[in-house]
Amino acid sequence: MSRFGDVIWAPLTRVEDESPHTCKLKVYWKTVKKWTPDDVQAYQAAVPQLAETARVSGRRFTCEDFALEVLCQFASKHGLPVKLTDGVREYRNMDIYDPDYHENYPQNPRGFITMMMVSFGAPDIQRSGSNTVRLSGPSDLLPGDLLALALDAKGQASGFRAHHIQVVVKKTDSQIAIAQGNSDWTIHNPITWFNKIMGRNSADPNQNSYAGTAPETGQFTSTGESRWDYQNNNSGSTRTDFLKYFELFSWNFPEFNN
Repeated sequence: MSRFGDVIWAPLTRVEDESPHTCKLKVYWKTVKKWTPDDVQAYQAAVPQLAETARVSGRRFTCEDFALEVLCQFASKHGLPVKLTDGVREYRNMDIYDPDYHENYPQNPRGFITMMMVSFGAPDIQRSGSNTVRLSGPSDLLPGDLLALALDAKGQASGFRAHHIQVVVKKTDSQIAIAQGNSDWTIHNPITWFNKIMGRNSADPNQNSYAGTAPETGQFTSTGESRWDYQNNNSGSTRTDFLKYFELFSWNFPEFNN
């Protein structure tokens, strides 16, 4: 069954209303076409290289910021729309200009990515129906899909809010390869509280206090009976039957078109 639903078009004004209305737009990149199933497949095929480019770029990323980087680099290069929400406001690559939100970010893809990184968090990946679509199990995973760590002890303590995100870069019947950003110790209180008092923001990639780290890679390996063991390729750490603690999502590409 295709993940791609029908696109619904709605008029901006009534047909009989011929009065002009001028809007000032902030254009981080131009939308020249809508997402189609072919575009989604092209994205999936491009994810391994996009993730590797981000990994060797020298940039640091928190986990959700790495996922945004991969998505937006592809969308901006192909003139495709991105529409995401953090529950407070909506982010679009072409948006009605609002100086309170847009003034501090340059009018290019990096400006858009940075603007979202400042407030978009791991739990926003769980906004199924708007940002993402929930998947039923590992067999549904494809490159570019998202693993949200929310069912472990830390997630349970916070009401099953995701606290870590991984990006699938390759999938076979026996292995799921991932890439991820991460956060250092400064992302936790009381350091974040102290940074805020000092006018610093651990979520802002333009600041030295940004908590992102160099991207990492890893893989889940099927060991039978629905068990997937995990290994981090950078640290060498392993976790037994680890995938069961993740919720699985894909980006909601049809919603980006609306």
